[in-house]
Amino acid sequence: MTKRLVRQSERTSSNMPAIIGTEDDSFRAACIVCNLSEGGAKLMIEEPTPTPAEFVLFLRPDSPIGRRCHVIWRIENKIGVRFVSAFDSNKSSQKGSGVWAPG
Repeated sequence: MTKRLVRQSERTSSNMPAIIGTEDDSFRAACIVCNLSEGGAKLMIEEPTPTPAEFVLFLRPDSPIGRRCHVIWRIENKIGVRFVSAFDSNKSSQKGSGVWAPG
């Protein structure tokens, strides 16, 4: 019998470019947001690149504001993440619940 993960929020299909990076800028890579929900996202990077277990997802590549993410799963060049909190590189302190709602 196969267990199925029950999602807490509905996913929205997407195909938008984004940037993943660490808070100290030691890692940065372009990605595509495949789908998005209130609590997380499915990301695709060009090549299977080792990524940190936690990073910031910038939905607008030129924005200082992003979402701190925790990697839940990895399959080849795809990554499933859970949003942890909001991130503002201008302030470098936690802000908000980390929930992003399309709007």
